[in-house]
Amino acid sequence: MKEQQSYKHSMKLERRTASLYVQNTGCQQCPPCYGWGPGVRNHFLLHHVLSGKGVYLCRDERYELNAGDTFLVYPNTTIHYCADSQEPWEYIWVGFSGMDAAACVARTDFSPDAPVLRGRDSGEIRKLLEDIFQSFGTTAWENLEMTARLYSFLSFLTRTAQRAQEDREGVPDCAQMAAEYIINHYEEPITVEGLAAYTAVSHSSLYRRFVRRFQVSPKRFLLEYRIERACTLLSTTNCSIQEVATSVGFEDPFYFSRAFKDVKGLSPRQYAYQVRAGREPPAVTKNQQNMD
Repeated sequence: MKEQQSYKHSMKLERRTASLYVQNTGCQQCPPCYGWGPGVRNHFLLHHVLSGKGVYLCRDERYELNAGDTFLVYPNTTIHYCADSQEPWEYIWVGFSGMDAAACVARTDFSPDAPVLRGRDSGEIRKLLEDIFQSFGTTAWENLEMTARLYSFLSFLTRTAQRAQEDREGVPDCAQMAAEYIINHYEEPITVEGLAAYTAVSHSSLYRRFVRRFQVSPKRFLLEYRIERACTLLSTTNCSIQEVATSVGFEDPFYFSRAFKDVKGLSPRQYAYQVRAGREPPAVTKNQQNMD
């Protein structure tokens, strides 16, 4: 990688039901005082400082960073970062998302209250991020290559994590168990009480741990996962709205349509027309209004 060269690659993918994928990647030599925010991102965004200095502001904390430091931006968290006025930083980054992204991050030493690694494993982190960056592309094999390298990077962060061993391996992770149960049984009746019983913890304990790990409640996770599976059916099959609702675990198609609109901002019928035919949905008739 050439030093002091400013360049950037990025891409946006709407693969919300994918387990893990690269959303953007790049490297930049920032001018003095160059910054971003205050604002929020809708995905995880990890930066590694290659040279220079800068400041990262997150959750009312200020982190002064130098070459070799790594910082993580969590989704939907207000942040601000800015290059130093005298020694502006150069950094390399990867943005990523997917259904498993939060679980992967939770196994590392990053947390919402500790979003910075200071000077640790700098050479290996740089190499792994450069591998992701250099494999960037839009073809099917390049997307697979980037995803594989992202998994390798997160695997390294997990393997080298320094948090207590029992926190990672000795104690069963009830939040992960509950999330995996939802993903494997989303079409079946599921309640938070049932998930708590399955994971052998109290309702309140599961709720706290689940929110800490996935930044949403178990009930919301279940709803959004069902809706994402519904989107897949609406875009790849000719199933009716009622058939889709039943297939993803909704007994009442009217409630399904209300929930779908709450999550996606449009009705299942409108969504299906947009993605299937690539055209604007037709006007909704009076008889269809109750379903949508």
